[in-house]
Parts: sequence; structure tokens; C-alpha cells
Amino acid sequence: MLLAIDIGNTSVHLGVFKEDALISSCSLDNRVINTSQADFRELLRSAIPHHVKAAIFSSVNPKVEVFITECLEKYYSLKPQCIGKDIPVPIPVLTDHPERTGTDRLVNAVAAFERIKNWIVIIDAGTAITLDVINNKGAFLGGIIAPGIKTSSKALHHYTAFLPEVFVHKPEHVLGKNTEDAVNSGIYWGTVGMVSNLIHMLCNELKCTPTIVATGGDAKILAQEIPLIANVIPDLTLQGIRIVYKANLASLK
Repeated sequence: MLLAIDIGNTSVHLGVFKEDALISSCSLDNRVINTSQADFRELLRSAIPHHVKAAIFSSVNPKVEVFITECLEKYYSLKPQCIGKDIPVPIPVLTDHPERTGTDRLVNAVAAFERIKNWIVIIDAGTAITLDVINNKGAFLGGIIAPGIKTSSKALHHYTAFLPEVFVHKPEHVLGKNTEDAVNSGIYWGTVGMVSNLIHMLCNELKCTPTIVATGGDAKILAQEIPLIANVIPDLTLQGIRIVYKANLASLK
């Protein structure tokens, strides 16, 4: 049994694997996690069977990473391994600063290439929206980072005096007749248009037609509006964590 943990900016995704099968998973909001270890332990009871023997995580949130590590060590006697620190990612990273590339993006690349074995663009739509490119040899070439849907809503509210923070959903009309509808339309269709255009620009620059896959909390929103997205893979990051663990299993014993 393996516990895979994807520690993001706003939430944590946990998955329990038996061999290669994901047998259970859940997501926890970071605002809930940052309470007390006792409260967090209660949240984990249904997510983590007591016979889990190993834990491995990918993290872009150091504060939550420390909190979860201490909790797992204290209550479950698990010493989680960190991808990028304790465990290398088995993929060539052809960026200017490979050591600064987010491990969440790299494990996504590992999982996607194992499925597709060809050119890929991975769209991860969460707090940030990333578009990452993997070539036909499995190397991570780089990507694009833009604000996510919820981040855009929060930013407009935070940096203006009168604009509200809105729950973004598909508008009935492009033209907003009130402030809330105008913000909703701008963020929804603006994000869809941005991602669609970036896909076309990447294809032109790469001079090929990669397979486009999406993951993350807002992946379905983009997939329903952008026909070029071939598939939505909700557990892509957890699967990538599992693959990286298996690739390094011998060195962890």
C-alpha cells in the first residue's frame, strides 16, 4: 500500500494505491489542514488505511508540507519521501533551471508520457493554469504559467475598490448586464480564449500536433469549451507520484 500526496497551493490530494490501482482518494482544502494536527488526524482517518507502508509526496507549498510530514510521522509512523529532494524525477528536464521546475509539473509529465509515448501538452488548471510540453522522447521542454480561474476572481476583487469576488461559471450570455455577470463572463471566456490560443501558438511553434490532456480542478470547464483537449485525467498527478515511487523503489529500500 502506498500513500501518494499532491500538496498544492490551495488543496492537498491524497491517493492510496494497491500495486498500480488507485483504490481511494480525497481532497482537503489547505484552510482546513492548517488547523491543528489532532483535527487533521481526524480528517485523515477515512483516507489512510493503517496498513499503508510508505508515503511519498510532491509539494509546491512548504508550510503545508511540514505540517503533513510532522502529522504522518507522529500519528502513523510514516516518514514520507519528498519528490525532488529525497527522490529524483526520472525524466530529462530541458529548461534553463531544471532544479526550479515544479515537481507537480514533472510528475504530471511522467504520468502523461507513460500513457501516450509521444508529443504532449499537459494543461493543469488549478490555482495557476500551466501548459507544459513533453516531446516524443519523454523530455520536459518547458511550459507556460498563467492565473487560474479562481485566482483571477480573487485578484480582481483584491486589487479593486468595488469589484466583487465571483463564483465563476459558464455565462448564459457573453454580454454582462451587471457587475457580477460582467466579471464572470470576462474571467470564464477570457480564460477559455487564452488557453485555446496558447494551444494553437504552441502547436505552431513546435511544428507538430501534440496530444492535449488536462487535469486539475477546472480541467472539465476548459475541456467542454476547447475541442482540442483530448482527455481529462483527474488523478494524473497522483499517478505520476506512484510511477516515480516505483522507478526509485530499489534505492528506497
